[in-house]
Amino acid sequence: MSCPGFLILSLVIEKMEKKNSDNEHPHKIIPPTVKERLPKYYRTLRTLIGDDVLRTRSADLARCMKITPSQVRQDFSYLGGIGNQGYGYNVKDLYSAIGNAIGIPNNYSAVIICRKASFALALASDQCFSTRGVNLKKIFTDDSGDFTPAQPYKYKLPNLPTRNTTNTEPTYLRAANYCNENKIDIAVLACDKSETDAAVRRLAEADIKGIWNFSGKDIDSREKNICIANMNMTDILLGLCCEMTNKNTHGTVK
Repeated sequence: MSCPGFLILSLVIEKMEKKNSDNEHPHKIIPPTVKERLPKYYRTLRTLIGDDVLRTRSADLARCMKITPSQVRQDFSYLGGIGNQGYGYNVKDLYSAIGNAIGIPNNYSAVIICRKASFALALASDQCFSTRGVNLKKIFTDDSGDFTPAQPYKYKLPNLPTRNTTNTEPTYLRAANYCNENKIDIAVLACDKSETDAAVRRLAEADIKGIWNFSGKDIDSREKNICIANMNMTDILLGLCCEMTNKNTHGTVK
C-alpha cells in the first residue's frame, strides 16, 4: 500500500511528464507501471546512501522491489545511459537520475486545503513534502484559519486560532486566490466532498498543475489538464478487508 511520500512523488512524476510532453525535445515517455515503481526505487536508494553503500546491482534492487533483475534494468533504460556492465550502478548517480525523472530538482510548491487542521499537521509533520522536493507553502483550514507551516512540528493544535465564524468565504476559495497569486503547483485537497467540484474548478482557474485528493469524491482530470492522485480512504480500507477475506493460506481461495 502506498505511503504519503510515495503519492507525492507519483504526482510529481505525472506533472513533470506532462510538462516534458509539451517541450520541443521531450524526455523518453515513462510507462505507468515504471512510474509507479520510481518512488520506491528512490526510497530504497536513499536508504542505501544512508547506510554508506556506494554501489548496487540490479539483482540487489530486484530483491527489494520484488521484481526480476531484467525488469530493473528495463526500468532504468528509461533514464538514459546509466549503469555499467560488470560494475552495476553507482548509488548516488542512480539516486540523482531517478530524482530528476521524478522532478525533485524542480522544487514544486504545494498548499493543503482541508476541514481539520489536525489532518493538515499530520501530513506536514511527516516531512512527506520537504524530503521529497515539494515546498509546502501554506495550510488552509475550516476550523483553524490559515497559517504558514515553516516548522510544522512546532505547531500545537490547542494554540491554533479558531476561525472567525463571520468569515463565510469557503476555504478552497481563499486557497485558490493564494495559488493564483503565488503560482502554486500542487494542492492537497481534503475539503467536504460536496465542495470538491467547485474547489477543482477554482483551482484549475488558478493554474494548479496537480491535486492530491482526499475529499472522498474522485476527480476526473481529462477536461482540466490537471494531474490527479485520488486517495479514497474508504476504498483503501475496503480493499484491505477484501484482501484479508480472500487471503489464500491453504492453496485455495475462500
